[in-house]
Amino acid sequence: MKVLTCRGPLKYGFLPFLSELWSNDKLANATLTEQKAALEPSVQSETGWDRIKRMFQFDEFGNVTHELHTVMQAASLSMLIGVIYGGTRQGRHAYEQFIKNNEATTFSTPLEAKKKLQDAVSIGFGKGSFKWGWRLTLFTTTFVGVSTIIQVYRNKYGVLDYVCAGAITGSLYKFNSGPRGWIVGSALGSVLGLICGSVTMGILYTTGLTIEETRYWQSKFKTTRDEHFKKGLELMREEEDLAVLKLHNDEVGEAGKSLDNLEKQDDRKHVAIVRK
Repeated sequence: MKVLTCRGPLKYGFLPFLSELWSNDKLANATLTEQKAALEPSVQSETGWDRIKRMFQFDEFGNVTHELHTVMQAASLSMLIGVIYGGTRQGRHAYEQFIKNNEATTFSTPLEAKKKLQDAVSIGFGKGSFKWGWRLTLFTTTFVGVSTIIQVYRNKYGVLDYVCAGAITGSLYKFNSGPRGWIVGSALGSVLGLICGSVTMGILYTTGLTIEETRYWQSKFKTTRDEHFKKGLELMREEEDLAVLKLHNDEVGEAGKSLDNLEKQDDRKHVAIVRK
């Protein structure tokens, strides 16, 4: 009697949606260019560590790779969110505490009361921004960085990448809590990674995009933005050069042709001296 066993994504057949997400761990639906690139000898002999090393290298123009640019964007956005959230929360708490602790306090002038209230709110905002800013930035950067490194190493992507990244990030976040904290942090991080990965893969599946395409268009947007910025600087410099050239032509004369304006200025100065 033969026993039928289920392997691969079939064992998740009772959950069609998760089965579809887990199947994304396998590289499929490659374009013609990707299929040709996969046959290159250099690509076939390339290892995961080679791809990770190339991830942290700069090109000839000093630009970072698409993957590292994604990690940097996540770090910047998480820092901004952490600073705003932590500062607002701690500033409001400082405001409430100041009002509560100084209900019976007598100030010499209303201006003094406003100044001390503003000082308390500003200090609270600074403390909250620092407290939440670095924590959220560290957690988000670690999570996005680890998941990206795993994807680069495997040369494919899927929900399991986010689960592993969440487990590693959670254990590192609770590193000072001991082994029990590592286990709890890993479990919570895995759940967070499962949710994040499922949502991400679901969005990509519905839109028909891949992570590689999204990173490409992010890099394309950054390149276009830098080009527009450079063009703006060039136009501003041209306007400044035109202003200097116009002033030169008015005061001295057209460059390379004559010095008539200098002679006219000398004549006007001589006439002014004679009149005096």
